[in-house]
Amino acid sequence: MNGPATAANATQTYARARKRLLDGRRAGGLQGLPGALAHATDVYFTDRLGELGHGHDLEGVPYVLAAVGGYGRSELCPGSDIDLLLLFESRIPEQARDFIRDIVYPLWDLRLDVGHGVRTVADCVSLSREDGKVLSSLLDARPLAGDAAVLGTFTKTFRDKVLHRHTGSFAAWLRGHNLEREARYGDSGGLLEPELKNGLGGLRDAHQVMWLSAVQGRTGTSPFLPHELARLREDVRFLLRVRTALHLQARRKMDRLVFDLQPNIAETLGFLPSEHSPESAGRAVEFFLSRLHRAMNRILAMREALFREVYPDSKTVAHHDNDPATNVECGASGLRFIRPDRVRAEHVLGIFLRWARQGVPLSWQARRFVAENRDRFGAELADRPEALDMLLDIFMAGHGAAASRGLAQTGLLAAIIPEFGQVRHLVQFNDFHVHPVGRHTLECIAMIAGLLEKGGEGDEDGWAGDMARMLEHPQRLVLAAFFHDLGKLENDHCAAGAELAESVLGRFNRPEDEIREVAFLVRHHLLIPETATRRDLSDENVIARVAARAGSTNRLDMLYLLSVADSRATGPRAWNNWTASLFSELYAKARSYMTHGELAEPLRAEKLMNTWDRVRELTDGRHPAPWVERTLEAMPPRALFALDAETLVRHMDLCAELLAAVREDRMRKPSPMGGKGVNVLDARPAKAGGCFEVTIAALDRPGLFATLAGALALHNLDILSADIFTWADGIAMDVFTVAEPEGALVLDEVWARVRRSIMYALTGKLDIESRLEDKRNSLLAPRRSAPKLPPSVNIENRSSDFHTVIEVAAPDRQGLLHDLALTLNRQGLSVELARITTIGGQAADVFHVLDREGMKLTDSERIESVRQALFDRVAA
Repeated sequence: MNGPATAANATQTYARARKRLLDGRRAGGLQGLPGALAHATDVYFTDRLGELGHGHDLEGVPYVLAAVGGYGRSELCPGSDIDLLLLFESRIPEQARDFIRDIVYPLWDLRLDVGHGVRTVADCVSLSREDGKVLSSLLDARPLAGDAAVLGTFTKTFRDKVLHRHTGSFAAWLRGHNLEREARYGDSGGLLEPELKNGLGGLRDAHQVMWLSAVQGRTGTSPFLPHELARLREDVRFLLRVRTALHLQARRKMDRLVFDLQPNIAETLGFLPSEHSPESAGRAVEFFLSRLHRAMNRILAMREALFREVYPDSKTVAHHDNDPATNVECGASGLRFIRPDRVRAEHVLGIFLRWARQGVPLSWQARRFVAENRDRFGAELADRPEALDMLLDIFMAGHGAAASRGLAQTGLLAAIIPEFGQVRHLVQFNDFHVHPVGRHTLECIAMIAGLLEKGGEGDEDGWAGDMARMLEHPQRLVLAAFFHDLGKLENDHCAAGAELAESVLGRFNRPEDEIREVAFLVRHHLLIPETATRRDLSDENVIARVAARAGSTNRLDMLYLLSVADSRATGPRAWNNWTASLFSELYAKARSYMTHGELAEPLRAEKLMNTWDRVRELTDGRHPAPWVERTLEAMPPRALFALDAETLVRHMDLCAELLAAVREDRMRKPSPMGGKGVNVLDARPAKAGGCFEVTIAALDRPGLFATLAGALALHNLDILSADIFTWADGIAMDVFTVAEPEGALVLDEVWARVRRSIMYALTGKLDIESRLEDKRNSLLAPRRSAPKLPPSVNIENRSSDFHTVIEVAAPDRQGLLHDLALTLNRQGLSVELARITTIGGQAADVFHVLDREGMKLTDSERIESVRQALFDRVAA
């Protein structure tokens, strides 16, 4: 019997052929590579069977060796599985196992993923009826070797007993499978890290169109014209090239197009940067993803149309009615025009309005008609006031989100408002915007429409929806959502978007007060997010500036709602419990300032005295009164305004615990080391869900903040913000907000480890800087998928009356806050407040600092020295 050892020639020839194909295509020219790899694999099986000769006669039982799945379609990307079927007519001989072993084992030795099944024709029929996955793989079966009679029997039996009888159940299985895909992978035609195979709009949807178009059966005929099917095949070829490039770059099977591989893949596919810089590479990626999204959107639209019109869900009730006045009728295939030859521009928008109100989408025929005539109808609607009214009605209707996507996908929305079309496919090369600009804009509108329709239902803070329903002119907020990112082609997209809003709304002859209001909202739509995440919200001047910029409570309400919708639509990395709490805090303080005014609140001195009285009341009998008075005097003034009385008392308790521990440590170690390293840590859930407030008390010393930040990072704690309170008696009370530790079963042990790390670092037993570097370079370090954007450092004295404000934007890395704090310490600066905004792979950290004399930085040479030191640190 011939064994695996005899596979040497065929296997080595195949290995060389694969290597030659892959090495020759890594730099580009990927067209046809999946087919070439499939052909090389076909040749291997032919050669291998020739080597085996008659050693495996399978007891004379006729068989067919077939390629199935992607291999059967000749879509063999570099990391794809090689799926085989060994098929027998009626019985499986004992030698089948040896046969499979001798042809498959050599491929396993090459570390290829090979799957195989050994079945009879009856097995295939039975399994296909029960499992849609088996049926779909057999639809792509392609014979490699064997007996033509067996293949003929299988083909006829499969057609008669499965395809003609079970196509409907197969479509139903696919529909359920698609729901699972949507929940797991999302709509990849609108994601910046799309899943190429199973995401909606990916290869799997194209396969479904081809499968179901090929097995029409009794349920109907394909709605697609030949040129549409040809375009589908071209889109599939492009997706295959992208998937091939992804496998080559990752050197393994991988279907999620992650950020850090996108620049090289874009260049490989011919989307070349004009120069070697991060900005140019980012623009090349934008063009590449725009092309990819267009292909995936077309594929998804065809799959949805096929299911709706040929394989409708039995649960869907078709409403058959027509409206001659609007030239629209509703049938089993969806909305369509009664007389396509008499369609007017208002009919076209009217059919989308009906979709938005009733939830019935356009038929493929109507969709094709709109797409083919979009420029003509768009030109007619481009300046009609009633057209914008209808668009607003579509946006705000109950099914407006789906209808709006249809408007965009047919190109009609861009034809009516070309400014939208200019940025519709624009990709923002960062990893916190989940969607391109066009899809993000529609998602933002949908968020606002949901608040307007449902009120506070399902809203995190419970009052944004109620606020939305009380707006006097909600359409203005929707228009602001539409225009807020249309200026993204310019550096200052807020100002550019406001100018676009004025121009477009003027073109539609909107009222002047509406134009001014919408332009204001667009120009200042980042006011709340940027202030909340970068500024000291305990500083009354910060609150006053926001209130003054808004000018009225109505504008403040709309700015807040726009900020919430914008952040939610941006994605989970931009909207979380922490950012929600910051937005709410800023909004509430600014609105209180506007409605009551500072004169209606206690004056700052009176407010201070009220806080002191409340602290004295809470500490009565808890601490000696003289000690309480001394401690209040030692606290920094900002703490007395930033923290409530209950928190101040908790800080006093920590201070007393720290001082007692220091005394004890000095008694045990009567030397300069006494008291060093002693720290007290208190951790409790923060007001924002999923976060912890970690307060650490220690004797103040230069670089302490960097040490604390480093210890937290060393234990994989993501820092969201830091408040540094340095008391006059040498006590440092630093308050960190951190994300809840992942996978930490015993939180008390996490906090204990942090305390020990701080102690070891302060006593010289732990080099945190070195340990963090080792941790970052470890093979076990988490892999961050993020674009490598250039760092920036900005230093200014305008935003705060008391501090110099330093803003650092850079790719995130473990311990980045420690590195920045250490650099600031070495530059002779003390950090008074830190706002840590880390969205996905990009950090935007803001520090409020003073020099050693407690003054702002004013010397230009000193400022430049600090800026360069920080830049060098983050660029390293």
